Amino acid sequence: MADAFVGDLLALDRDVAQGAPRLARWRAALRTDPEAHAGEDPLSRFRQVAGRSAWDALGGLPAGGADARLIAGLRRWIYFLLQARLSRAGEVAWARAAAAPCGLIEGEDPRRVSWREAWRDVVVVKTPGEAQQRMEAAAAGGPSLAGIATRIADRRVEVARRLGLSHPWEPAVGLTRREVRTTAARFLDATDDLSRSLRAERARLPGAAAALHRAVAREAGHGWPGHLTPRWLHETFGSGTEGLKLDLPTLPATLGAASFARALSMFGFALRVAAAPHAMPFSIANEPAFVGAHRLAFVFGSLACDHEFYGRVLGLGRRTSLAQARMLTDTALLEARLHAARILLGDEEALAPCGLFEEIGTRLFGSPLDPKLRGAWPRAREDEPARWVAILEASALRESLRQDFDVDWFRNPRAWAHLRARGAVAAREPVDPSAVGGGADALAHAFERALG
Repeated sequence: MADAFVGDLLALDRDVAQGAPRLARWRAALRTDPEAHAGEDPLSRFRQVAGRSAWDALGGLPAGGADARLIAGLRRWIYFLLQARLSRAGEVAWARAAAAPCGLIEGEDPRRVSWREAWRDVVVVKTPGEAQQRMEAAAAGGPSLAGIATRIADRRVEVARRLGLSHPWEPAVGLTRREVRTTAARFLDATDDLSRSLRAERARLPGAAAALHRAVAREAGHGWPGHLTPRWLHETFGSGTEGLKLDLPTLPATLGAASFARALSMFGFALRVAAAPHAMPFSIANEPAFVGAHRLAFVFGSLACDHEFYGRVLGLGRRTSLAQARMLTDTALLEARLHAARILLGDEEALAPCGLFEEIGTRLFGSPLDPKLRGAWPRAREDEPARWVAILEASALRESLRQDFDVDWFRNPRAWAHLRARGAVAAREPVDPSAVGGGADALAHAFERALG
């Protein structure tokens, strides 16, 4: 029976190749207009690759042989699609709650804003005081969103256990929950002193709103173009992408230098996806969690922290280049520590314990987070463990590019050929637990060298 069900592995792969992008498009549309898309079921036509029967049947096939990679890839995708199908109601509930008016913005024109609007405006408004108002408005919606997040987490844990897995994160990175959490805790421990000294050095206002507002890096605007467009990315890196079809998402609004760092990350992600071998089955050439794509995204995003990039691409002098690179490295440190916090607070088996939530908020921002945010923010995304592993591996990849192709590797045709060849092998690259563990220390040391 199992052999009959999975006898045509390539047919299953074709279904995955159609179902996965349909799910991604639905999720993007749901975030934009929840009511218009809440009734849609993007996987209704693909139940055969989003159910336990396929998972069990593939698991019953021999582990070795010519089809081993395809079977392993199909199982990862089936797990991902199964979790998404069973979490659909929770995603709809979250999107609706995030779009509903929840908090009041006072002033000359008082109004109620949604969770999404409030968070967007934290970085858009002009002053830290206005950012604090937006965070308070967002916190008003926190309790209802936390309840939804808890229900989603419980469902994901239940699904993982019914499939014989120890934790929902396991298929994404092939590491245990303990291994992933340990590296996040180690990185926070190793960068606590640096984070505190940077706050003291600049006499920063304590609190998340002020930190997030500052992280936009408005003061590091020298050399960047007036508008952030795909054309700028093409002009900067076009020769390295010749022959590839990059699917770039909508680029962020130009608020500060951090907007360009985000765009560089999006470019790196799209590059890695575009380099996937089209001749291979979809489930081998692509992976649900995109560890490899996130890894290259962080490498390209780190160019905003590289003074060589400012000098050779933006044409800035050394003094300005060093100053702006330091500002963006400061932003990158906060971002990395937020990723670590999402791992520790977003673990589905223990979602944002009260004591840990207060402790980590203080360690990140110098003062505790609003208790109403517990369980709602900082929230771990579905692929958070993959993003975290990618951050830890990105430092080694960046250093290897600099050593093999010089400090301006981003202008070296051989470096681009190397990256494209690496992406063309397969999406799934083995995750080495010892290298990931060492990556937490290496990343902390890199920030210490740059900012200490």
